[in-house]
Amino acid sequence: MTYAEYQEYMRDFFEQYYQKLSQEEIRVTLPLEEEEKEMWSDDANPNDEWKKWKLVPAVISDEEIKELEKEIGVELPLCLKAFLTVTHHCFDNPIGRNSVAEHFEGMWEAWNPVLVRCGYLPFAWDEEGYFIRCIRLEKMPEEEKCGIYQIDHEVLFDFDENTVTPEEIDPCMELISENLLTYLDEILHDRDCDSLRKALKKAVIRVLKEECGLQNYDELSDKMDNDEEFNKIITALKPIQKQYSLSDDDLEEMVWATEYSTNW
Repeated sequence: MTYAEYQEYMRDFFEQYYQKLSQEEIRVTLPLEEEEKEMWSDDANPNDEWKKWKLVPAVISDEEIKELEKEIGVELPLCLKAFLTVTHHCFDNPIGRNSVAEHFEGMWEAWNPVLVRCGYLPFAWDEEGYFIRCIRLEKMPEEEKCGIYQIDHEVLFDFDENTVTPEEIDPCMELISENLLTYLDEILHDRDCDSLRKALKKAVIRVLKEECGLQNYDELSDKMDNDEEFNKIITALKPIQKQYSLSDDDLEEMVWATEYSTNW
């Protein structure tokens, strides 16, 4: 694809994604300051702390991009350059913000020089802030072959940032999408790993409530301390395990993860 085609794709994505989130206005509402007034929606009340924001065409010069590339030590793939330069927005992860007041905010929040040195360009976090999302640069300039990978940020603490090699980092990286365009398309249509994980957690909680008679995590925790009761819970969840192709360990991890869910 040409740069112009990437720009058109990104512009269309941001507009569609904004329309999708706007169906629940709270998802496009933030405590915006005066410096971000340009992004206030046309009907925003200036006296309200929380205001609905709107998309704003980006005004980012080639010089600013060159300065960014100089700071990070990498020439941006055209797809990511378009992603960062067509529209100012305040989307949270897994997109990352890029507001009028703070250009490239989402990318800088994900920034990690160790990953860059090992061939991975961070650009966002996962929705829950556990994993850094990166473009693998190995196949450049064939951008359609540059997969999107993620790594648990805590894993990076195990490495010496001065000596770590790509051979050490590569096994820790998880491929989650074919390239940046498929990554965004999966997010738009709820086929991304964050959306699938939320759907899985919702299904697990439904079974825990409807089939196991549990109403909150405290009740679940009491049952999990008893091997017999815990095995009954796992048995009840077997259809979900099969549906989502989960290993036994992944299923148990999801059960424990319901502690952090607000959907009970």
